[in-house]
Amino acid sequence: MRKRPGAGRPAASEVAGRVEHLLDTATEVFLEHGYGNTNISEIAQRAGASKRTIYARYPTKAALFTAIVTRKTGKLQESYAETLVPGKPLGKVLEGFGIQLLRAMSQEELRALNRVSVAESQKFPQLASKFWEVGPKRSMLMLRDYLAVHPEFKGGQPEHAAEMFLSLCCGLTVVRAQLQKSRRMPEETIRFYVMEAVRIFLSAYSRSAPARPSRAARQSQEAPPNRPSRGDPS
Repeated sequence: MRKRPGAGRPAASEVAGRVEHLLDTATEVFLEHGYGNTNISEIAQRAGASKRTIYARYPTKAALFTAIVTRKTGKLQESYAETLVPGKPLGKVLEGFGIQLLRAMSQEELRALNRVSVAESQKFPQLASKFWEVGPKRSMLMLRDYLAVHPEFKGGQPEHAAEMFLSLCCGLTVVRAQLQKSRRMPEETIRFYVMEAVRIFLSAYSRSAPARPSRAARQSQEAPPNRPSRGDPS
């Protein structure tokens, strides 16, 4: 009797489920102990896997951490790909891109992974480098490539322009959220900052930039929602 091809092997969906469970468990351990104090033995025990199985897929602890970050940022970049659609007005595309970015940066798990990378960067510089490569840099390059071929974009440096837009969106707002673990950005605050970033960006990089508002109109713009006063230490 001929053996059925693949008999005895787990289905692809089962393997994928095991990998997801392993990455979920590893994420919990890294966030609990930090990168330097995490050991593969604890991850294996909590995930119900063997160290040999883990090392067969991820040869080093750095490779495992990179896989975690890649999974997290990969989902965001998939949503970017759906947003960066040719033929749409540049302002609308940037608005969608920026909102997705700030929503992601508001997620505690991604913020925590970023904090781990920064905290361990002195001892493990390759960790922060990998985080940059698979996360912010890849997102910036996606936007760069989109700007380079968009008919509304003006200027010969789409990479610099992409960096500027990301900086406008992720300025002190995101820095503050990183420093204050309990801080959350409400949806209306996210939209306010993104719309301001889009307005400023288009004024410099769009061939069809809107007319500059009068001084009186600029002074009448309302303050961002939930923005604390200067004396508010929170």
